[in-house]
Parts: sequence; structure tokens; C-alpha cells
Amino acid sequence: MAPEDPSRRRGPVGRRLSHPAILIALFAISPPASRADIRSATSFVPRRGSTPPPSPQHRTAADPLLRLPRGGAREAAAVRPAKVNPKDAAKTADSKEVSTGGSSSSTQSVFNLVNNIAGAGILTLAAGKAAGTGWIPAAAICMALAFASCKTFILIGKACEITGQKDFKGLWSLTIGPNSTWIVDSATFLQCFCVSTVYSGILGDVWTPLLKFAGLPDRWNHRTSNIIILTAAVLFPLSLLKNLSALAFTSMLGAFAVLYTVLFVLVRGLDGSYSLAEPVGRFLADGAIIKPSFEKSTLWNLDFTSLILMSNLGLAFIAHYNGPTYYRELKDTNSKRFGNVSKLSYAIVALLYVITMSAGYNTFGDTCKGNIMLNYHPDDTLAILGRFATFFSILFGFPLTMRGAHEGLWKIAEAWGFPGVKDKHATVAAVLLTVVTSLAINVKDVSLIVGLAGAILGSFLVYICPPIIYTRAVKLVHGEESDVYKKERLYLAFIPMGGFIAAMGVYITLKDKVFGK
Repeated sequence: MAPEDPSRRRGPVGRRLSHPAILIALFAISPPASRADIRSATSFVPRRGSTPPPSPQHRTAADPLLRLPRGGAREAAAVRPAKVNPKDAAKTADSKEVSTGGSSSSTQSVFNLVNNIAGAGILTLAAGKAAGTGWIPAAAICMALAFASCKTFILIGKACEITGQKDFKGLWSLTIGPNSTWIVDSATFLQCFCVSTVYSGILGDVWTPLLKFAGLPDRWNHRTSNIIILTAAVLFPLSLLKNLSALAFTSMLGAFAVLYTVLFVLVRGLDGSYSLAEPVGRFLADGAIIKPSFEKSTLWNLDFTSLILMSNLGLAFIAHYNGPTYYRELKDTNSKRFGNVSKLSYAIVALLYVITMSAGYNTFGDTCKGNIMLNYHPDDTLAILGRFATFFSILFGFPLTMRGAHEGLWKIAEAWGFPGVKDKHATVAAVLLTVVTSLAINVKDVSLIVGLAGAILGSFLVYICPPIIYTRAVKLVHGEESDVYKKERLYLAFIPMGGFIAAMGVYITLKDKVFGK
């Protein structure tokens, strides 16, 4: 009898799953996937007492954290390591033997991640502080939430390394179960879809007055036509890019646009152009804008009004829906390199946030608007350039959010039995952009739906999903009674924090959009 081909063996903990084939009418479905496609789309399902199958890209014989036994569940339970320090695994993972990944360098990844995180939310922070939070608590809240968001983002990379999975679907399927992968896929899709819709509307709102300032006649300058032209000429081609390294140049431009905005706000906060002191600042003399007020300015105040700032900042550091993508496309990827990229990116964003929030409030005080750019004088040249910078930062950040929506959608389709959707990249991008553009044009105020979805789905993706996936991955490898699992499950403390931020986000949104009217 011929020996069995090892490559045809099923994993010790694997079984095949099928999903009901429900037709998705938004786009054309490709022909049935081949057996290889189905196999690649099928996740392993862990059984009690077993360990996940090792990935050759992330395992070495010397790696104590990632090493898994060759035998079945019985062997796995017998030889499971008792004490392993995750930091030792990071050292091993940094060796050339296990280094894998994509083509995006650390520098490119930092630019991409900074541009992904620091979107239009940076312009709302001064208004959050203006609600009544003192200078020191405001900066402390910003740094604390940046730290928390960075930690959960790094957990995604660690989970990818431990399990060998390359996306949220695979992580969820292996650690929680394949039958509920639609939850994380739907959350990712809806979050990114909502952000993309808001970005599309903001692009139209910003670009239209800029064209008017440039002298374009009103008969040719309409918000609707501007959004359509931008979508067809710029957003669609950018959305067709499949690799994050291809977005490095645009992300660099977007990051520099954000940097200009921060520097402009800082300069105006220090140069006295909007000063109330004699002589009055030159942009306040004609009375064209609301004068600053500093009645609520304090050093240490921390009260119920601080929840507004916490709500603004709670989801201002979100890029987690693209976490697995950043991990797998990082050159020579491993948890250590991914962690270093994440820490540097979040430190940069946190610093930019604190500067913008503080300088914006120092300029306009309690009168800061939800978009700080609206406070500046219409004839302020630096402010006009700042609006250009805001436009370009959102424009170049749009493909990153659309990437998350695109990936979430085809994974939902894959879960329901249509893996061929993944290959129709251009078709899916066109359909998504059509829906996003239509909503941005026709729905004047989507802030209620987007606010609620952002609070709930964003909190889930940032503070709830990553610690659950990571701790369950550690539990699968080491066992529930291991010292490693007992230590790492402390990350589950992020879950109630996420619930609190979600509740505050829902409260603030309903208060402003429903009960406040």
C-alpha cells in the first residue's frame, strides 16, 4: 500500500464547513471557485484540548511560543509548554528564518498608518476640549487613549503571528469559530463604509469653496458634480490599488498635509493674529468672525463635560480594521517589527493631536467649532492653504478606508459561498464607490447613523475584538492553565473600556442629533 501523501492530510483539528449560497445582488458573481480556492477560504476549527495547525511562515523548531507538536490533540496536550515569555517569541520571530511578509518598508508603513489614523477627526479635538476639560486632563486623556489603541492594534499583529492567519476572518474563525465570522467582517465593512461616505461628503464640502476661491464660475462649480468628478478621476483609480506599498507616495503626501495643518494651527495659536489683547489681532478687527472666549479655561478641570472629549478621542485612533493588512504587507514582518511601526505611528499621531487640540483652543477658546477650520477668517491665507491640506489629507486617506470596506465585503461574500467575488476587485470597487458617492450627494446629514455606527462598531474593532482574539489564540497554544495565558488575559480589561466608550459615543450622538433638537 502506497504511503499517504502528507500534503493531503487534514489538520489534526480541522474540518470543512459549508455556507448557504445566498446571491449578493450588488455585483456579478464569478464562476464557482476551484477546490484550491475553497480550501484557502476554509478555516480550521479548534476542538477542546487541541492546538491550531502551524503556519510554515511563522514557525521554527526553536521557537517556544509558536512551536506546535506534529501529532494530534493528544500529543498537543501532552507536550504543551508550561511557561513561555511572549517577548522571547518576538526575539525568535525577528530572525531571518521566520521573516516573511510583503513589500512595504517600515517607513512606508508608518506613513500609511499615520495617514490612516489622522483623518478629519484631528479637526474636532479643540471643540472637545472647549466643552470644559482642563489643559492637563485633556492632554492626559489624549495620550492614554493613544496608548490603549496602540496596544490593541499591536495585539492584532501578535495574533496573526501566533496563528499564522492573515486577516480578521481567519483570526476570528480559528479563535472563536467559523460560523460567526460574519460578525467581524460586517463590523469592518460597515465601519469603513460609513467613514468612506463621510470622507466623500467632506471632500465635496471642502473642494467646492476652494474652487470658488480659485475663480471658477458658480455655474460650473457644484458640490454634486465636484464629488462625481473627484470619484471618477481620483478616488476610483486609487481604490484599484491592491498593495499598500503602492499607496506609499500618496500616504506620504497625506501625512505632510496633516503636518501642515498642525503647524498652521500652532502658528496661529502663537502669533497673536486672533488675540483679544491690545492691539487686537488683525483677523478680529473687522468683526467677520466670532471672537474667542476663555471663560471655561482651567488647568485641572475634569468633570462630566470631559466625556465629550473622550468620545471624540475614543475612536480618533482607529485603523484596526486594516491591522492584519499592515501586518502581512510589512516587509520581513513579525510581531516585533510590527510593534515598532505601530508605536512610532501612534506616538506621532498622539503628538499631532495634542498640539492641534491645544493650539486650536489657545486661539479660539470656548468658541471652537466642531471643525476648527471654520473658526478662521475667510481671508486668512494660511487657513486657505490649511483647507487645501485638509482636502488632500482626506483624499489620500480615502483609499485606506475603502480598502477596509472592500476587504470586509468580499469576505462576507466568501463566508456565504461566493469566494469568486475576491477576484472582481475593480467591479466591487466601482459598486462601493457608486453607493458611497450616491449617499454623500443625496443624504444631507448622515451624522446620526454614522455617529451611532462609529461608536458601536469602532469600539468593537478597537477595544473589544483584538483582546478577545489574541487571548484566545494564546489559550489555544498554551492552554487555559498556563502562566502565559494567565498573564496575557489581562488584556481583556480593554473590553469594559470599549463598552464605556461605545456607550458615551451613543449618548453624545443622540444628545446632539436627537434630543438636542
